[in-house]
Amino acid sequence: MATVQSPPDLSLTSPLPVKQDTNDLDLVALTMAALRFVSPWSVDTPTKWSTRIVPGTPEAKDRVITLAEVSLHDTPKDCWVVIYDRVYDITDFLDEHPGGDDIMLEYAGRDASTAFRSSGHSILATKALDRFLIGELPLQERMYRRPGGIRLSDIPE
Repeated sequence: MATVQSPPDLSLTSPLPVKQDTNDLDLVALTMAALRFVSPWSVDTPTKWSTRIVPGTPEAKDRVITLAEVSLHDTPKDCWVVIYDRVYDITDFLDEHPGGDDIMLEYAGRDASTAFRSSGHSILATKALDRFLIGELPLQERMYRRPGGIRLSDIPE
């Protein structure tokens, strides 16, 4: 029969050996003191826009919206999608979509470029996106409209 051995109980006063030499820097204590002033784990609050930009206006083309902000808008009452690196507020279009609102809500708050392209939308449908445009992704989050990005011949300008 096998026996199980348990480790002996150890009670240490300090988990790390501490030198009491005044000439040495205590890097752990120094790091902890610095973290009290600047916390790298602090959460930035999402940018709140002071004024609502109306979809399709010239101001909308200049607005930069991150994927993190887009992900906050994923409900039937507030629905944003990303298509070809541009952000669209399609909340008012959900009831009008010929394929129904279910497919639109499936991609709410996310990138819908592949779904939009694979469903065979017409050029007219692509041009109709302009009336829902509210912004564009930052350059570092883009896949299509950036140097070295994915090249497609029929992306709207």
